[in-house]
Amino acid sequence: MRMNQHFGILYVLLLICQIVLCNFSPLGPYIMLTVLPAMILCIPLKISTAACMLIAFGSGLAVDWLSEGIVGLNAASLIPVALARKPIARIFFGEDLLARKDSFSFNKYGAAKISAAILSVLTIFLAIYIFLDGAGTRPAWVNLAYFGASLVCNWILCLIVTNILTPDDRK
Repeated sequence: MRMNQHFGILYVLLLICQIVLCNFSPLGPYIMLTVLPAMILCIPLKISTAACMLIAFGSGLAVDWLSEGIVGLNAASLIPVALARKPIARIFFGEDLLARKDSFSFNKYGAAKISAAILSVLTIFLAIYIFLDGAGTRPAWVNLAYFGASLVCNWILCLIVTNILTPDDRK
């Protein structure tokens, strides 16, 4: 079975897992768990940026509507991640990946490059999410603690999700 044929099914299943994760696993007021940025990063590069932004908006809106209370918060935070997806792939994986419209994988690029790309998209997502969520009502040190704790927890989850969504080159 090829991973590209089943990407849509895996994406929808992981979106459902994200909704369940948001509903039933609160770790506290200062840690949020999300795998949405990694899911957006793993969308095949043959999909245009505009289509990816629409997918990101729909995914974020679905999570907002079905789990968290503030509608539009995940959607607004995911759209810049979708916009930065190709430049991040260009920076960490090279221009040839974009020219071939190929997929990245752990076997091709290694865990270090994929971790750097994941940390980049998580930084974009969490910075916007925390800024919009706090709206100037929390002190800066609380926002920084929220950002740091969430970044570490989400990095581990996103590595797992990226390994699920990227193709295995050995087959």
